[in-house]
Amino acid sequence: MGKGGKKGGTEEPRSPKVPVHLAAWAHAAPLTGAKKIKKQCCRSSPRCKGCPVVLMRAARLADAGVSGKDLKKALKKARAA
Repeated sequence: MGKGGKKGGTEEPRSPKVPVHLAAWAHAAPLTGAKKIKKQCCRSSPRCKGCPVVLMRAARLADAGVSGKDLKKALKKARAA
């Protein structure tokens, strides 16, 4: 087989690659819907879902027990900041 061919077997869904300094907040990626966790914030408006600032805020909210509609509102506010 040539380069890039698939080897047999089933594939599991991949979680986003995590930069070392953001490993503590990696569990928040599914909350924001991030496909990739960025190393640095680009400060665009609204902030990306994979922005470290948004992930940090999402992780803090999840640890505080916020969920559901309140979590969605808080994430929307975090992305707008």
